[in-house]
Amino acid sequence: MNHVNPDLQTQNKSGRAVFSEDWLTPWRFALILMLLIAAYFPEVLFAGKAFVFRDFGIFTYPNACFQRECFWRGEFPLWNPLNNTGIPFLAQWNTACLYPFSLIYLLLPLTPGLAVFMLAHLFLAGFGMYLLAAHWTGNRLAAAVAGIAFAFNGLTLNCLMWSSNLGALACMPWVILLVERAWRTGDIRSMVIAGLAGATQMLAGAPEIIAFTWLVLSALWVGHLAGRQAGRGGTFIRFILCGVIAAVLSAAQLLPFLDLLTHSERTASTGTSFWAIPLWGWANLFVPLFHCYQAPIGVYFQPGQDWTSSYYLGIGVLALALAAGVLAPRATRVWLLFCLAISGFVVALGDPGHLYPWLLKLFPPLGFMRYPIKFAFLTVFSLPLLAAFAVTRLCSGEITCVLRPVAAILGLFVVTVLAILWHAHAHPSLYEHWPVLCKNGMGRILFAGLILGGLTCYGSMRNSRRRIMAGILLLTCFWLDVVSSMPGQNPTVEASVFQRGLLSQRMIPMPQPGEARAFMTERSHRLIYGSMLTDPGLDYIGRRCSLFGDCNILDNIPVPDGFYSLYLLEQRSLFIRFFASPTNAFPSGFADFLGISQISSPENALAWQFRPSYLPFCFIGAKPEFVELSNTPALLLAKDFDPRKTVYLPVETQAGIKDVGVAHGQVHQTHWMGQALDLAVEADAPAMLVLSQTYYHPWRAYIDGQSAQLIRANFSFQALKIPAGPHAVKLIYTDSQFHLGATISLTALVACMSLLGWTSIRWH
Repeated sequence: MNHVNPDLQTQNKSGRAVFSEDWLTPWRFALILMLLIAAYFPEVLFAGKAFVFRDFGIFTYPNACFQRECFWRGEFPLWNPLNNTGIPFLAQWNTACLYPFSLIYLLLPLTPGLAVFMLAHLFLAGFGMYLLAAHWTGNRLAAAVAGIAFAFNGLTLNCLMWSSNLGALACMPWVILLVERAWRTGDIRSMVIAGLAGATQMLAGAPEIIAFTWLVLSALWVGHLAGRQAGRGGTFIRFILCGVIAAVLSAAQLLPFLDLLTHSERTASTGTSFWAIPLWGWANLFVPLFHCYQAPIGVYFQPGQDWTSSYYLGIGVLALALAAGVLAPRATRVWLLFCLAISGFVVALGDPGHLYPWLLKLFPPLGFMRYPIKFAFLTVFSLPLLAAFAVTRLCSGEITCVLRPVAAILGLFVVTVLAILWHAHAHPSLYEHWPVLCKNGMGRILFAGLILGGLTCYGSMRNSRRRIMAGILLLTCFWLDVVSSMPGQNPTVEASVFQRGLLSQRMIPMPQPGEARAFMTERSHRLIYGSMLTDPGLDYIGRRCSLFGDCNILDNIPVPDGFYSLYLLEQRSLFIRFFASPTNAFPSGFADFLGISQISSPENALAWQFRPSYLPFCFIGAKPEFVELSNTPALLLAKDFDPRKTVYLPVETQAGIKDVGVAHGQVHQTHWMGQALDLAVEADAPAMLVLSQTYYHPWRAYIDGQSAQLIRANFSFQALKIPAGPHAVKLIYTDSQFHLGATISLTALVACMSLLGWTSIRWH
C-alpha cells in the first residue's frame, strides 16, 4: 500500500514537487474562491451593504474611523482622547495601526474599504491554506478542500467582526509555509521573506493567533527533526532567525504593546473558563445547532459561550480529518496535526476539560489570553490540513484500499448525528426548536454522504472532463455544508447606519473633545448589553445612540468608558468603582471632575440628561492634599468630594509642592489635539493645573518651553504645578518605546530590502 510521504509531496528526480490534479491550478482555485466569497456576501459586494454585527459595529468600525482620521491628519494614532479619559491606541495591538493591509480602508472610503479588507483577508486565508496544503500533499484538489475549509468555517466567518483576528488568521498559513521553507532551504532570501511574512502577521495583532502560529511551527520543526541526527543545529538557527527577523521588523508595535501590558489591568491571573466551549460542545462539530439558542437578530449561540457563534468546519472535513489517520498512518505531519487539533479543542473546554487549568499552572502567562475558546483556532487550522491528506489518498484511484475505511467512517458519523438528534429529542433543551434542529442534523448526514461518496467515486474517474466537473461539485459541497449550517452568521445593514452626526439632535449640547464628556450609567449599559432587536440596522442605531462600546468615536464624543483589550490599571479600577456606584450614592463630585455634561436617562437608555455642574477638562484652583495612592479612590467617590477645592496627590510629591495652596486662575485652551495640548494659563499664586486626562508616563509637560513635572493626581489623572502669573503650558504625548521600536523596525526593513536586492542581483 502506498502512503503520502510525511516530509514532502511526491517528488521528481530534481526534488521539485509533482502535483496531481493539475487542472486545479492556483489561478483557477483563486477564481473559485472569489466566486464562493461573492456568492456568500452578494449584498456586501454588489448592494453596498456593510457588516455590523457585534464587535464590528462597536469596536472595529469606530476604531478604524479614528485611525483613518489620524492618518489623513498626518499623525500616528498613539493616543485616543475620546475613550477611558484617554487611553493608548496604537499600543493596543489589535487596532492594527501598523498593519500594512490597513491601507485598504485608510485609502478607500471607510465603509466599502473595511468590507474589501475583510473579504480580501477571507480570500488570503483560503488561498494561503491552499498553497500550504499543496506544498504538503502534492494534490491540488486536496489543497482546494483545505483552502475552502479554512476560509469557510464558523470560527473564520465569526472573525469577520475583527480586523486584527482575521488579519492574523489569514496570515497564519502563509507564515507557516514560508518559515518552513526557509529552515529547509537555508538561503538568506527565503529567511528574509519568511521574516517579512511573520512581521506582517505580528502587525495585524491578535497575540493568541500569532502564538498559535509559532506553536505549530515549533511542532513541525520537532517533527521534521524526529529521527534525524544531522542538520539539527542549522535548521534550529534558521528557525529562530526567522522569528527574530519578524520580531525586529515588528518592534514599532511590540515595544509599545509590551509597555502598555506592564501598566495594564490584565495579568496572568486573568485567565478563567469564561466563554469556554461547554462539555457537550463537541456535538456542535456534527450538528451545529445542537443545544444552541437563536438570538433575536437570527444568529445562533451556545448558552454561556458568546465569543463565537460557531466553530463548525463541515462534517465532510471532520470525517476526512479522521480518515487521514487511517489512510496516511505513517505521515508525521498527520499525527502532529491530530495532536494540535485534539489538544486545542480540549483546552478550549476550559476548566471542565482539565487541560486548561493544568496549562495555566505550568505556564502562567497563558492567563493573559483570557478566553480558553481561542485555543479552538488550533483545531480550525489543523482539521483542513488533515482533510487534505485524506483527499490525497482518496484521489489515488485505489478504491479497494479506501472503500472499507471510508464506509466505516461514514457509518460512524451517521450514527453519531442520529444519536445527537435522538438525545435532543428525548432531552430537549429550553432553547432548541426540534424541526429546525432535525433539519440541521439531517443536512449534515446528506453532505457527509455526498462528500465521502463523491470523493470515493472521484478517485476512480479516468475521464478528465468528468473529473473536473466532479471536483468542482465536490468543492461546492464542502462550501454548502458550512454556509447552510449556521444561517445568518454575518448580518449586514445599510451603510447609512454609520453616518456621522447621528446624535446631534439627541444630545444638546453635545460634549466636545477637550471640554466635556458623556456617561452611560451601569443601568443603561446593562439594558443595552442584554437587549437585541430583530432588525440589525435598528439594533445598531440604538447602540450608537446609547454610546455603547466605542460608538462615541463616530460622533466625536468623549466618554470615560471604552471597549478595549487593555486598560491602564488605575484608571480602569477607579472607573469600575464609579460605574458600579449605587444610584442613591452617586458620586456627583467625581462626575463633575470627569467633566460629565451628559448622563443617560434613568427612564430611557437612549435619552440623555444635561448636567450643568460639570467642570472643564482642565482647571486651576484646587488645593493639594497628600494621601496614599491606595486610599485615594474612596475619597474621590465620597459624596462630599469637591474637585473645585481639593486635588489628591501622592505623598511622595509633597516636598516639591509645599508652597501651593488655594489659588485663583484661568485656563485659556488655545489648541487641542489628541496627542498635544497648548494652554494659556494665568494664576494669582503658585497653583495646581489639574486635567481630567488619564495619567500615563509618555506624556510630557512644558511650561514656557521648559520641562515640568507631570504628577499623578486624583489616583489616575494629571496635574502640574504652575508659577504665579501668565504662562504657556504644553503637553505632548511622546512614546519613547514607539520611537525606539520604529527606529529598529525601519533599520531592519532597510536591511531586509537590501538583502533581497543583493540576492536578486547575485542570482541574475
